[in-house]
Amino acid sequence: MTLLLDTQIMLWWLLGDARLRKETRELIASTRALVSVASVWEVAIKHRSGKLPVDPVSFRDECLGAGATLLEIKDLHVIETGRLPGIHEDPFDRLIIAQARTEGMVAVSSDARWAQYDVALRRP
Repeated sequence: MTLLLDTQIMLWWLLGDARLRKETRELIASTRALVSVASVWEVAIKHRSGKLPVDPVSFRDECLGAGATLLEIKDLHVIETGRLPGIHEDPFDRLIIAQARTEGMVAVSSDARWAQYDVALRRP
């Protein structure tokens, strides 16, 4: 099994946030876990706007240091976003969902709307 972590989940994992259950934390630590380049992009935008104190370089480096692998964005992923129903309009979430679907990964997200997509999903 390969996990694709939502941006928020990755931040929770790095910060040791209690909202990430022990079982999920252990699963992430013992399973191949990926973080989308879309998450680095999302952090960059939120950092620039002042909504997030962590900068994208630190986020990327901390992800890699914690054992996660970066998942590049492919044209296949972008095309899949157009096939998703309009349940969720956040472009970063849509791209991560599309990546999980096309790559056959289990997405990990706390966003309840993700359950409405045809994607393997684990809740934190």
